[in-house]
Amino acid sequence: MSPLDAVINASLPWIIRIAGLFWLVGSFMLFRQIRGEMALDRMTAMIGKAADALEAELKTIDVPADDAYGNLDAPVKRRMKSDAEKAVEHWMDRDDAARRGWIAGQAVVLAATAIAMMLLHAFAAWLAALLVTGQGAYFFWREWTARRAPNAEAAGHARPSAATINAGWVSLVVAMLVWMAAFRGLLN
Repeated sequence: MSPLDAVINASLPWIIRIAGLFWLVGSFMLFRQIRGEMALDRMTAMIGKAADALEAELKTIDVPADDAYGNLDAPVKRRMKSDAEKAVEHWMDRDDAARRGWIAGQAVVLAATAIAMMLLHAFAAWLAALLVTGQGAYFFWREWTARRAPNAEAAGHARPSAATINAGWVSLVVAMLVWMAAFRGLLN
């Protein structure tokens, strides 16, 4: 065995363990983000219902038209959304829910892969392959969804961010390190 092989065989397990630790922390952050987004959606829905109820209540109050100008106590009239705007909003809500479900599934795979990497288990190579394949499928699915979006804003919302794409590339590099360790027989 050459000195370079000895250095690689000594350092690669530690690199994989450290990457596994970062991935484990990242999976918990993903779960936290998903939980926060779901709570925000619930709060937004509650605020919307309260605003609709308040608007319905204010319709029963007579406010003279000439008295409303400059009166801070006068009710604010919201602009009514068109049917097309409501349809786009509904499409984006459904898309967000589907995206969150996919990301939650990937977070489970990420956590399992991270634990296997930290333990240098041989199954880490298979889990890394599953994770990278899932991320690739996610990118294709998001592009497919963006191309079928009802408008440009929804299409931009459907596409993955640059940070998500960069994370996919980093995952591919880490998976290659895991596969190299499996090939060298460094995983138990």
